[in-house]
Amino acid sequence: MTRLRRMLCLFIALGALVLATPAWAAEEPAAGSGWEAGGTFTTKFQADISKARGAPTRVSLYNDSELSFFANYGSVFSLNGDIKYERTRAPNLLSYYPDRNNVFRSEAATLRQLYVTVRPTDKVELYAGKIHPAFGSAYKLMPGLFYPFATDYEQDERLGFGASVGLPLPGTPRLSVEVFKLDTTFLSNTVFSRPALNDPTAVRLLRYTHGQFGPSNTNGLRSVTAALRGGVAGEGLAWQVSATHEATDQPGARAENGFSIGGVYDPTGEGIRIGDVGVTPFAEYAVFENFSTIRGLGRHYGQIGVSFGLDRWTLAFAGGVRVSSGSLRATDHQQSVSMTYEVLDGLQVGAGLHRVIIGGRDSMTLAPALSYETKF
Repeated sequence: MTRLRRMLCLFIALGALVLATPAWAAEEPAAGSGWEAGGTFTTKFQADISKARGAPTRVSLYNDSELSFFANYGSVFSLNGDIKYERTRAPNLLSYYPDRNNVFRSEAATLRQLYVTVRPTDKVELYAGKIHPAFGSAYKLMPGLFYPFATDYEQDERLGFGASVGLPLPGTPRLSVEVFKLDTTFLSNTVFSRPALNDPTAVRLLRYTHGQFGPSNTNGLRSVTAALRGGVAGEGLAWQVSATHEATDQPGARAENGFSIGGVYDPTGEGIRIGDVGVTPFAEYAVFENFSTIRGLGRHYGQIGVSFGLDRWTLAFAGGVRVSSGSLRATDHQQSVSMTYEVLDGLQVGAGLHRVIIGGRDSMTLAPALSYETKF
């Protein structure tokens, strides 16, 4: 058994032990106050002007939107959902090597999450449905306008269940364990844009099927993620340590095992105050064996970012390295700088410059952007 697999088994066993401990069984849930509903809507229009080595300059105009919603009954019951609208024909990072000019090409809406949560006490949460297992955080927390390497390992569109327990330790950490599989039901259908199942350029197809194989694409709930998360952004260090095991039914493939650790430091809600400037640093490291269930493929990810805020201005730097070993040997890099200005509450304009090297091929992208966020 490899070191990474032993670490994964130990972490999951610890999670199962804590979740089985009845220390919080006698606690009463917080008093409810009837139904409450709301959510958040974000949208971003961005133009990527990309020049890959050996190719002419191409322009891609696209929209990324997300609608997150909830309905709570007091503190006892919640229904949560998340819908995203984004490009489906190219992996996030490979979109910096376009073969043509693209204007809103093959974007689609997908249901990413739809699950219920029950809280028998103020320390315990039990949830089930279409969930987002809590592995890593860089896919969401990396600053700037561009996709980070962490989108490789975000665990999205999974069907399963989980439990989260608040631990009586400093920083109010929570331990969660989730069991799941890739969603191959009708809930994985795309809407508005539907690439054909035999379209060689499509990555997020009309619908996931079991025959596509890959991480956690199994007939049963045989994948598991365990995470320990502590701290609160805006009150100091917010951190996570997580481990995952994603099974596969593909003949000749191997289950993927991974480990991640990372955090963001923000003691004031506006970063570390240096005069009028707020500085917020972020870092994450992740390691995998049999990445994407490819036998013998090892992956290491290192990602760092820092943002500087002054009034309505935000300057962000981000960088990452992705090292492949074993059955594939390669080292990929990315660096970016982004500047945004909040014109009105929730409305931002900005631009960024991004450099990525994948497979030894360099690509530069200049990207103006317009984004908006509102809560309801």
